[in-house]
Amino acid sequence: MRPTRLIMQAFGSYGKRTVIDFEQTNQNLFLITGDTGAGKTTIFDAIVFALYGEASSGANKKDGTELQSQFVDYDVEPFVELTFTEGTGKNREEYTVRRIPRHIRPLKRGSGVKEESESVALTMPDGTEYPQKETDRKLEEITGLTKNQFMQVAMIAQGEFMELLRAKSDDKKVIFRKLFHTELYQKIVDELARRRRVKQQEIGQIRTVCQTEVSHVKVPESPEGEGQIIYRELQLLKRRIIDSDRLSVVDMEQLLEKLHILCGELEEQTAHASEKYEEAKKDFLEKRDTCSSARELLRRFHELDSAEKELAECAAREDEIKASLRLIGQITAAYEISSVWQRYRDAQSTVSMTERRLDEQQKLLPDLRKVYEEAEQREKEAKMLLDREIQSFTKISERVEKALEVLKKIRIAQADAAEKEKISVLSGKAAEEARKRLEDLERQEKEHWEQEERLSRTDVLLEQWKAKCRKAEEIKEKIGEAEMLQMEAESQRKKTEKARSDYAEASDVYEKKNAEYENMRRLFLNAQAGFIAREQLRPGRPCPVCGSLEHPNPCELGEDHSDLSRETLDRLDEEVAALRKNQESAAAAAKAASALLAEKEKQRMAGLDALREKMEELFPESAGTVRGEMPDLEEDLSLWKDRLSTWQKALQAEGRQLEQDARTLDKIRSFLQNVDSEKQAQRQKADQAAETAAGAKEALAASRASLASLEGSRDYPTEKDAEEARSRAEAEKRKREGAYSAARYAEQKAKSARENAETLISRYTAELPGLKEERELKKTAYEQCMAEKNLTETEWKALTEKYERNETEALQNKADIHRQKKAAAESKKDTAAAAIGGRKRPLLEELEQARLEAEEKMAETQEALEEVKEYYKANTDVCRALEPVMEERGKIMEEHKRLDDLYNLLAGKVSGSRMDIETFVQRYYLERILYAANRRFREMSAGQFELRMCDLDRAGAGKNRGLDLMVYSTVTGKEREVRTLSGGESFMAALSLALGMADQIQESAASVNLDMMFIDEGFGSLDDHSRNKAVRVLQDMAGGSKLIGIISHVTELKQEIEDQLIVSKDEEGSHVRWQIS
Repeated sequence: MRPTRLIMQAFGSYGKRTVIDFEQTNQNLFLITGDTGAGKTTIFDAIVFALYGEASSGANKKDGTELQSQFVDYDVEPFVELTFTEGTGKNREEYTVRRIPRHIRPLKRGSGVKEESESVALTMPDGTEYPQKETDRKLEEITGLTKNQFMQVAMIAQGEFMELLRAKSDDKKVIFRKLFHTELYQKIVDELARRRRVKQQEIGQIRTVCQTEVSHVKVPESPEGEGQIIYRELQLLKRRIIDSDRLSVVDMEQLLEKLHILCGELEEQTAHASEKYEEAKKDFLEKRDTCSSARELLRRFHELDSAEKELAECAAREDEIKASLRLIGQITAAYEISSVWQRYRDAQSTVSMTERRLDEQQKLLPDLRKVYEEAEQREKEAKMLLDREIQSFTKISERVEKALEVLKKIRIAQADAAEKEKISVLSGKAAEEARKRLEDLERQEKEHWEQEERLSRTDVLLEQWKAKCRKAEEIKEKIGEAEMLQMEAESQRKKTEKARSDYAEASDVYEKKNAEYENMRRLFLNAQAGFIAREQLRPGRPCPVCGSLEHPNPCELGEDHSDLSRETLDRLDEEVAALRKNQESAAAAAKAASALLAEKEKQRMAGLDALREKMEELFPESAGTVRGEMPDLEEDLSLWKDRLSTWQKALQAEGRQLEQDARTLDKIRSFLQNVDSEKQAQRQKADQAAETAAGAKEALAASRASLASLEGSRDYPTEKDAEEARSRAEAEKRKREGAYSAARYAEQKAKSARENAETLISRYTAELPGLKEERELKKTAYEQCMAEKNLTETEWKALTEKYERNETEALQNKADIHRQKKAAAESKKDTAAAAIGGRKRPLLEELEQARLEAEEKMAETQEALEEVKEYYKANTDVCRALEPVMEERGKIMEEHKRLDDLYNLLAGKVSGSRMDIETFVQRYYLERILYAANRRFREMSAGQFELRMCDLDRAGAGKNRGLDLMVYSTVTGKEREVRTLSGGESFMAALSLALGMADQIQESAASVNLDMMFIDEGFGSLDDHSRNKAVRVLQDMAGGSKLIGIISHVTELKQEIEDQLIVSKDEEGSHVRWQIS
């Protein structure tokens, strides 16, 4: 990147339009000179503002209205326009960026001012304009640097020249990453961190699975004896695993080991319980079958007794049943006669009623004819009066309709006039409200600009907050790792103590058994020798053992060892050999456990060192508080967890506030982006409201004229009066209609009554002879029926009065039940007798008691069997589920350890080696930068100094210092910190470093092509000799394609640098002019 032209207007101290053409220089090294405050640094501000939207100084940030010039009126628009080229040779392309800062301008209408928002436009090499929203990102992509990186590499501002020289390694790493594309190594570290987190999540999932399965372990009630210890240990292990936040491998292995033992015992208990249950079940089935047979025989005895009792009852009621059958026949005959008699009586009633009705109608007929004639005359008179009233009502209705039409038009005209008047008033109010809304928008815009300026650093603060959160998570992980290492070390200590105890016990048992064996062996050999000697001893003959001829006290074998034999001794020897082997195995196990314990302790201390460094880095005031010894460690870890928790809560509160500020900032920026269009819309609404009000006034005048013409044609004062006139006429008409309807109804009713009487007389006269003949026939039938049933009228009526008709059914059912009961009892008696045969009545209570006892015993054994089966199934299922999970966990833990070790190593998380891999790679580039820088630094300092990287052995001690710089003095032969250099020496070192970096950037052919360097002040700190050396170095460097500009008011520089941009300032602001060699 190389600037070619800079245009400034109303920017800083430059009021009028000022053009600086950088291509006018004959040399690539030029001086920007002028009095203090003339506006030299403003040129740098303009270049940086055009590219990044901020002034050059990082310590004194200026943007927005602070950059608007005070030397011109507010109606002059401030802007900066920078034209620059990118690339080399034929690939060089030209870009133009024009940026207008946030500024104040007069209102276009009326008095007052408003604040305009910042805008930027980027013209691409093909002449097109890049989208405004993406311009800032595109500019950073073109330059290849952020604003802070640009200020440290190409545009070194006044007072900030030494920042890159004295920057920490982490800050240099960010710059070098952009320049030399070393982000791949950071991505490797990030990927390792991601994979490590995945493995940690998998471990957490396995812990959840294990805890879930362990919760299904069912431990029976503790028995007495040896098994009680195992049951109690299982309960403790289960509770400890479920309640623990971390999965202990030791606890899981012990649980599985003891669970297998428990399952073996439960399997034996299941087999034993099953045998008991089968025996009890067999006994129960036998006694149940015996009870069933006894119950069946006893039921047959009961059936026989019941049948004999029922037969006796049937014999006692035989006469009663026969009398009932005779009564049934008499009742049936009486009700048949009653039916015939009822038909005869009905016929007699019909004849009498017809004769009575005929006589009544004959008497009414003359009166009905007279009433009809009178009603007919009244109906004719009422019809005449109705016709006259209808004609009158029709005339009044026509007049009212015309009057209502006129009144309706008047009402519409009045409403139209009122509406027009209302529209006129509302239009005026709308115009006033639009004006007020416009003022509110302008006020809100001003407030939002103030809020936007206050919240402008929210994104930066949010990123810093995220970095803090990541640190907190790292520390949390380290605390968890320390706790896990502590638990593992404690578990291994217990294992080691047990192994040592086992060895001591095995050694003691072996020593005792070996002593017993040696004693038995000695006795055996003694016994052997004594037996041989005793058998061969003869007076005067030499002893085969000692050779003596006298044998006063021959060997006597003791009774306690009389059964001692070679076989017994061999068996004891085998036992001793087995115990010795067991002792050796216990010794090896104790040794291995001790070695593993030492390794666990070493890992624990390493974890504590890493935790201590993290905590001291985060909380320096707490340095040295982690003691690392039991039980102080648990208290210290708890203290750190509490402190970390407090800090995380504070971070959460800070994060919520920052997120709220970010949302507020987004809303403010969205509002400011759309506020101009909204104000324009409000102005349009005000104009439209004024036009609407004028039109409404004209329409109101026309409506009032039409209303006046209609007022003179009224027939009635109001619609109500017209409606009342028509209502009165209509009421009179309805009255006449009611009178006519009543007269006509009376006439129709009289006519109907007369015709009905005449019709009934004719019908009754015709029907009467037939009804009398039917009555005589039914009388004859009644008398014949009584003769057939052999009952007189008195007898059948007595029967029907005493008995209901349906009582015959009850009597018949009674006889049928008696017959069926007798037959069933006889059949049941025969069947029961056949089933009993010659057997005796059984004693069922004794048999039932025996069956119940057997059933209870079977239920008890079954319950015991099911309980043992349930315990066995649940625990075997847990074993089957946990074994593959534990195997999988071992693989995952191995992978996690490998990833964790690799991540800690490459990320610089290992104690004593805090330099990460990216910093290690960047040391290669820094070494080449220093090679180029030291050529200038040695020349400027007359060979006295050179820059060196921090020694590799110290680069990772305590923190990452891999890119920290030291200065080597050839006079003293020692290295020291660069911050110990004097002002002039620091300036030369920083300038040399910047030039060396520029060389390396050019040489590496990176995406960053910087053919420029601007330096603001610093030469005043040099003596004549050093200044001459520095200028000579810059002249050599400018001999290529790099454009170098120096801001300084040092007089001697004017004599050494021929091309000068002279800056002056008067009452109209700053001005520039070139002085070319």
